[in-house]
Amino acid sequence: MRKIIGVIFAFIGIAIIFSACGSETYADKLKKQDKVINRFIDTSGIKVINAYPESRVFKDKEYFKDPSTGVYIHVIDSGNKDKITKGSTVYMRFYDSKLLISYPDSLITNDLQNITEFAYMYMDYGNSSSYRRSSYTSGYLSSEYYMYMFLSPGCALPLDYNLGNNAEVSLIVPFDNGSYLQYNSTYEPVYFGRLKYTFRPDQIDTE
Repeated sequence: MRKIIGVIFAFIGIAIIFSACGSETYADKLKKQDKVINRFIDTSGIKVINAYPESRVFKDKEYFKDPSTGVYIHVIDSGNKDKITKGSTVYMRFYDSKLLISYPDSLITNDLQNITEFAYMYMDYGNSSSYRRSSYTSGYLSSEYYMYMFLSPGCALPLDYNLGNNAEVSLIVPFDNGSYLQYNSTYEPVYFGRLKYTFRPDQIDTE
């Protein structure tokens, strides 16, 4: 099923761009987003905490809401002793992820064997201009495509909490800290079931 979803998702991009058309104000979009996120939190059994755990260990379904961005962070694995520092090029895989308004029941990944195993996202940590991609020219299911759809300042935020290589997190990213598509077109939150960071693409495990 995941492979099927991944393949048909290649055709979804154009349709999503037009889904945001309408007369909603920016305030209306924020209110709609808040309702969607709150409903997702309730139905998923998520517990929101207002302080990052001092132990740096998160309990099951415990998410820290960053007060300055509204991004929800759950650290699954803090990674190894090799810390991700500013100036590093960071590569990302994501799994079990959702567009919470357009496709709330479809799981999305950029790691489909024999299809998208090389379509990792990447950014230069510390260089905010690399946290969004405004277009893609390499076609559907390419790295550029997934970066246009999903790469965001929200993806970079967990790295500010001293994570190491191969760290894994789960996120809820509001559109105002989301990808180029989120911020400029769809105005919807994205849920990352699992987002994995590494220094180099050859260190990324495919699943």
